[in-house]
Amino acid sequence: MKWTKRLKAMAAAVMLTAVLSPAIAGSPASAAAKPTASINNVTASGDVLIRQGTTFVTLTDLKPLGNYVMKYDNSKKQVTIQGNHRTVILTAGSTRMDVNGVSKTLPAAPLLHKGKTLIPLRAVAQAFDADIDWNGSLKTAYINKADAAMLADLKSSDLATARNAAAKLPYSSQLQKPELEMLPVEMQGVDYYFPKGKSNRFFLVDNDIAEYYEIQGGVKYLKWQGKLDYSAKAAANQNLFFLPPVQAEIGKQPDARNWTVAEFAFRYPSGVTSYKLLDRNQEWSKGYVELDNRAPGYKGEIVTIPEE
Repeated sequence: MKWTKRLKAMAAAVMLTAVLSPAIAGSPASAAAKPTASINNVTASGDVLIRQGTTFVTLTDLKPLGNYVMKYDNSKKQVTIQGNHRTVILTAGSTRMDVNGVSKTLPAAPLLHKGKTLIPLRAVAQAFDADIDWNGSLKTAYINKADAAMLADLKSSDLATARNAAAKLPYSSQLQKPELEMLPVEMQGVDYYFPKGKSNRFFLVDNDIAEYYEIQGGVKYLKWQGKLDYSAKAAANQNLFFLPPVQAEIGKQPDARNWTVAEFAFRYPSGVTSYKLLDRNQEWSKGYVELDNRAPGYKGEIVTIPEE
């Protein structure tokens, strides 16, 4: 069997030193309420500031959005961003932004903070054509942009291809509380649960944490999260009948009582995905696939269920 173990560690964004000369900056946000940012599932390593209601992120933290080239001109206090068929020019202290030669007005000017260039979220959306979500409860900005190949797969008529794309999309949390802490349970893999015939919403189980996502555009939105109790017995009328009992949760469970579920259980050591269809009363169409992530056309751990 050929299988290269998927790395689950998330790489931090590399910070580059800006060469623009310092600009006047106000006091940083207090440590007790420090805002954060997630860029295509990568947590920002630079500061995230809120100034007069505008959120600023460090420019070089945005590299996970794509293959962009950033050039600094110290004499003009300008940064030029090139990539994805666009050229964007930003100037520290100016609310003017040029996008392919067209001037646009920003709600706030880019600034320099601790030698780094910070730009407002609106500039991020326009410069990188990114989706921006601000979770006020978590004080977190979610900055996401799925690549073209992933978006094409998401629209595929092949259900397995579309589901794998959905699972890999960048995410934005709509939870109103910090995410639950995971306790490892030697699961050595992940489980996916999709409604039969669908790819636009799913559950993901990793160790003792279950999460529910809904797809909108090129982003998967985290709607619900639950902590599972593998030692407890599930109630006969449990809404999420395909999961162990939930001992703690954030958000609202979707009504899944009448779902027919396509389940995919992927395990790292063997490189195998087991699958089945199930409803509240029975299970059927069981099988498994030995995966080779070096094979032509490989899309991910979610496979085709022949009877679906």
